[in-house]
Amino acid sequence: MALAGKVAAVYVSDVTAAPVTFTDQATTADATYTRYQVTNTAYRYWNPTSPVTVKKNGSIITSGFKLEYAGGYVVFDTPLTATDVVTVSGKALTMVQCGGFFNWSVDLKADVKEVTTFNSNGWKNFIQTVDGWSGKAEAYWGDDRFFKSLGQLVVVKLYIDSGASQRCLEGFAIITSEGIEDKVDDVVQDKIDFEGVGQLYVRL
Repeated sequence: MALAGKVAAVYVSDVTAAPVTFTDQATTADATYTRYQVTNTAYRYWNPTSPVTVKKNGSIITSGFKLEYAGGYVVFDTPLTATDVVTVSGKALTMVQCGGFFNWSVDLKADVKEVTTFNSNGWKNFIQTVDGWSGKAEAYWGDDRFFKSLGQLVVVKLYIDSGASQRCLEGFAIITSEGIEDKVDDVVQDKIDFEGVGQLYVRL
């Protein structure tokens, strides 16, 4: 099914705002009882430099799960039960919608290294090493928020549909460049480039 680009949006964490501390916040489980997302939407983007404490039924646990700091998820290796209660504590970043954006793009990358040997029968062989992603976004320029964010770690949330479905791509990134273009017969435009840090999550 085709999607209309007009419903997209761009959100970036506010690097000028201090992280907000949250304590023993409730989470909501998915149908498999393996993925638990912090229920309060204000605490769904965790500061990657601050520890996150996970409790199950009131007791701290330190293994058997992984954390998705972008989105605020605790992902368990094996399913819990419907009666288990999971809470989280840590520090959250503030997300703000960036007005004026009219275009964004993301490129996913897989680095490979050649491992051709004498036994390769004359054909090149490769192995995958690491994955990565990068992107860019364009907006009508109006302030210096991205100039202040250059070189800093931010959360980038790129909506495919900012309506009821809330489909998006999200992850941590570093804003690597900003370009401002001014034409006498056009409006001033702003373009930012960002390099992904860690995994890019697709939320469908």
